[in-house]
Amino acid sequence: MEQLEQTIQDAVYITRQLGFNYLWVDRFCILQDDDEDKKREFSRMATTYKNAVVTLAAGTAEKASEGFFNSQSSNQKPFLPNHRFGVSMEDGGRGTVYIPDKSYQPNHPLDARGWTLQEFMLSSRMLIFSDYQLLWQCKQTHLQSVTGDDDGLEYQQGIESLPWVAFDDISGPSFGAHDSEKLYLWKTILRQYTERNLTDPEDRLPAITGIISELQNVWKDTAIYGHWKDWFVQLLAWYKPEPNTEKERYLSRAPSWSWVSVNGRIHFEEPIEKEDANMKIVTAAKVTMSCRIASEDHIDEDTREEIDEYFDLDETAQKVENKGKRCHYLLLGKAKESDGFENAIALIVIAVRSGVYRRVGLAVFADDAIWAEAKHQSIELEPKYK
Repeated sequence: MEQLEQTIQDAVYITRQLGFNYLWVDRFCILQDDDEDKKREFSRMATTYKNAVVTLAAGTAEKASEGFFNSQSSNQKPFLPNHRFGVSMEDGGRGTVYIPDKSYQPNHPLDARGWTLQEFMLSSRMLIFSDYQLLWQCKQTHLQSVTGDDDGLEYQQGIESLPWVAFDDISGPSFGAHDSEKLYLWKTILRQYTERNLTDPEDRLPAITGIISELQNVWKDTAIYGHWKDWFVQLLAWYKPEPNTEKERYLSRAPSWSWVSVNGRIHFEEPIEKEDANMKIVTAAKVTMSCRIASEDHIDEDTREEIDEYFDLDETAQKVENKGKRCHYLLLGKAKESDGFENAIALIVIAVRSGVYRRVGLAVFADDAIWAEAKHQSIELEPKYK
């Protein structure tokens, strides 16, 4: 027991204090040097978290040697409410009331890790050992102190948690039953997830497999490289927000059309209300679609100034990937912006061979005039490298 790292020792102690006999630890229950075992266990993560009595989270630990009861980091600034004023007490004395401008949001190292997002979203119950208090979260209660003391700190979720009913595979979800809700849920997950860090970038898809597996059961849909088949066109409209410093695309990991093929955070454009592209074949091996394509040669200087372009890689890496090839714009459809205007959303692509295109970015046009003379044609999006 003494040879185990402090976090494991503490987890054993807590488990015993809670009166339970069994403890699941990922590093022991998943063979880290066996790819087949890892793949098998990753697909079961949703079941593991959902069926556990409680998930224990060492919120303040940056490494396994620090344990659950780690004292505050020396660079951790104490949370002090912004306003305070004196009040008269019943016993005649004076007291102080503190009023913060906003809820306290714990700054847990745990919240920066990609793998832990599905713990928060899938666990039925969680005990989080935070910097100030022991926190509790379950299907009925959002993040709060285990004391349930309304006079204590009001906590703000470090992540935008999903409605639990979205994962109800028995009676069916009361939230997430419509495409608009599914899009909101999935985009929220990806935005939160891609802002987190992964020790091994190759875990970009495996680390979210548990959430995908659970939603596949509920939505009766299939996700291919992180894109759901039923609203595939909508999810092609992801982009890399500025500043973009990505220098490489990993086509051996995923096709270029998938956010899995690049590292770092991603955002999405507004939902496409009028889809222009139509999916034909959507499988892991092949994606074909009917769409309208316009070449950059057809764009005059005045129009170009009104285009917002978001390339997947930084400028230097993008030039290397393009290899001097001209870019084309593959129209996905139209989206209504918050100001009420409609914009045309298009993939920026380059031809890798006849009829086959690689995504290199996303573009937003003020209108779809450049596609006015273009006819729909069948094309293929470049598959993942073998």
